[in-house]
Amino acid sequence: MRGRGLPRRGVARRGGRRPDGRADRRRRAGRGSGRPLDVRDALLGFALEEPGGSTRISCDRAVRGSGRGIAPGRNILSTKRTTVPPLIRIGAWPLLLAGPLGCEIVAGIEPRTLAPSGGPAGACEASTGAGFPDSATRFCSDGSDAISCDDPSLAAGQDGHVVGLLPSYEEASFGASADDGVRDEILDLVWESDAASAPVSWEEARARCEKSGGGARLPSRVELVSLVDYGRDGPAINPSMISVPTWSTDLYWTSTTAMDGVWAIGFVHGSMTSVDRTLAARVRCVVGPPRVSCLEAGAVGETLIDRRTGFVWQRLSTPEVSTWQGALAFCASLSIGGANGFRLPSIKELVSLGHGEEDEPMSAATSFPDGEGRFWSSTPVAAVPAEAWVLDGLTGRIEHQPTAVKARVRCVR
Repeated sequence: MRGRGLPRRGVARRGGRRPDGRADRRRRAGRGSGRPLDVRDALLGFALEEPGGSTRISCDRAVRGSGRGIAPGRNILSTKRTTVPPLIRIGAWPLLLAGPLGCEIVAGIEPRTLAPSGGPAGACEASTGAGFPDSATRFCSDGSDAISCDDPSLAAGQDGHVVGLLPSYEEASFGASADDGVRDEILDLVWESDAASAPVSWEEARARCEKSGGGARLPSRVELVSLVDYGRDGPAINPSMISVPTWSTDLYWTSTTAMDGVWAIGFVHGSMTSVDRTLAARVRCVVGPPRVSCLEAGAVGETLIDRRTGFVWQRLSTPEVSTWQGALAFCASLSIGGANGFRLPSIKELVSLGHGEEDEPMSAATSFPDGEGRFWSSTPVAAVPAEAWVLDGLTGRIEHQPTAVKARVRCVR
């Protein structure tokens, strides 16, 4: 969930020494020294009726939440309390809530169904995350050429305009080794820091990860794409954060099977393609719990809430196809159930809807009854500014196409 119109800043590296005198081993990619208004400190609270017909949410327990920046002036939840419009009103009487609310949904409260405990049941409970790593580098396009994201003639809403959770890596032990790993603090995954071994088949790649010990495994395509920086090109990754010595020549295996093979990712541009599992590709293993689908229907039935990230998705896409600029404008003007702040999702956000060892494109998910076709992202292609990234909802493939070509639109906030 992120708002529109917050400018990104330059990439920054943080380091130094800790208060105890030890060296700070953390490596962080950022776009600014100041922290934007966001919801990475999500809260749980209780709703109480206030004079004047507003509802007060008293938040008293902090948990990690999702966070892409939200526009100043919207309802920001704090560790104390805040006021928001009534959640539900029957006639002239507001319905008071006597249980916990998911305070992480801001910029318009999203009614939804929660388990009695205040959280999702089953697998979602174990996989509730803190958001999804954003691309750390700004890049914008006017539809034809690269342009500064700060140019006043450029309408807000592109991937380069929106502040997200910036990838953060800290040295950590990997598998049976005491070091040689980096921890992604957002997804709580430990990545193998060196992927210098020779290309192998998919089955050999799986065996190699298992042999590393410590629960190491091949990453899913959602996990591996989290490393891509779509604001960069050649390589589409920050090599000072994650070493990819053969980015210019090799694909990297994922654990996610496709209709005709297995998904692999190339770090030249960040493209994803299906590869026969008997062919050879590189291996980068990961340790950590796999993420599963956690979509919940909003109470109005027009949105879906991803409990892992906090993103609120438009359930039914637009019936008409649109150019890229048309898609950006449509989402910026969209209002669902009185809630505004929608935008076109980035390509990484679209990919984050997938999960598990088997690919489940939007057309196969009952949550999205109209998931077939190509869907625009807000992410222009850094190497080809006249094109933007799309997700094929039928095959799950990540591709790019000219901005003047039409595709489907599904908005998020």
